Amino acid sequence: MSDGAAATMIDRLATARALAWLLLLAGWAGLGSFAFALAADTVRGFALVALWLLALGGAATVATRDSLQARHRRLALIACGTLAACALLASVRGAGLTAFLLALLAWAAMTALASGVVRRLRRVQLSQPAAPVGAAALGAALAALVLWDLADLVELSTRLAIAMALAALTLALLQPEDAPAVGGSRCRAGLFDCSLPAWPTGAWRDLRQWPTQLAGLTMLPMMAALPLMADWCRSSALPPPAMTALHLGAMFAPAWLLHPWLMRWSAARLALACALGLGTGAACALWAPPPWNLVGVALAQGAAWGIAWAGQLWAPARRGEQGASPLRAAVGYALITLAFGALVQWRGAEGLLWAHAALGAAALLALLLAGMLAGRPIRPAAAVTTPSEVTPAARQGTPT
Repeated sequence: MSDGAAATMIDRLATARALAWLLLLAGWAGLGSFAFALAADTVRGFALVALWLLALGGAATVATRDSLQARHRRLALIACGTLAACALLASVRGAGLTAFLLALLAWAAMTALASGVVRRLRRVQLSQPAAPVGAAALGAALAALVLWDLADLVELSTRLAIAMALAALTLALLQPEDAPAVGGSRCRAGLFDCSLPAWPTGAWRDLRQWPTQLAGLTMLPMMAALPLMADWCRSSALPPPAMTALHLGAMFAPAWLLHPWLMRWSAARLALACALGLGTGAACALWAPPPWNLVGVALAQGAAWGIAWAGQLWAPARRGEQGASPLRAAVGYALITLAFGALVQWRGAEGLLWAHAALGAAALLALLLAGMLAGRPIRPAAAVTTPSEVTPAARQGTPT
């Protein structure tokens, strides 16, 4: 492959990654807005979000397979994008929950197919692709523009439908032709290819990694409750578009700015940074006045998630086993979403703040206990791999 062709392939990979993240983030928060409006109560709204996560995990077990032919993935992308766009538009124009369920399932399939395009582009490259931090940040910025005001569902459905149609068409064009892959085998981690946790049991057995693992879980309550947070802040001086932009910016901007250094951080330094972010968010949740308690949680714990995600891109042992089922990760995400939904149904905004305060308290407690047990060796299953120690086969797990 010539230098020009290699550069073109890298640009195609970066574009596909950004679009895949756009679909994931806009789907998570955007579909949540429709779910809370169309469901009978808050907990059923969260149940619809949990269904989307399950559908995404199930679709990813099929859509990311290397055996899926290029023309079939292209056709499926266009079909799912068209169905999701039309059904979403219809859901707020009289068709209601039935149309929304079709949009939800089609969007999940389209997002999984997008992850499959990224995997294929990554694996046909001869050189090791860069980490997806910049592309993910670009996808988050695009998602913030598409989401904008989460309360105006008619306008939101139009923006989401246009974004879906354009993303599906572009990804279909980016899908490479069938060719032997030069990369390793299946990616290492569950939901959405490698980019979300696959519940690596070895890491949870080591208290020193708990703050990092807990930071990885903050995406669940933050993304699921973003439509509610924007609505709760509506009566304050903070408009909903600003809340959405702050939320997504906090998740990806620190990771993008710090990622050249994050790859050299030790597990202990990464855990300390995550614990401080989670702890700061917990303090805001408990003591800051509204709406700054929600803003503080979004900024501090969103940054902790971004640092945890980006910091683990260079530690494959902490991300789960090679070829782990996306469905297993999706089941875990869905169950936590349901539990969180029950808490918010019971206590409203206070329940959301309690959840984030509990995450921060657990991270700080784990950091304290880990300091007391500092003499104990880390178990091999949870060992941290530095960039210089990553084998060529392990490097093929570079996330979406």
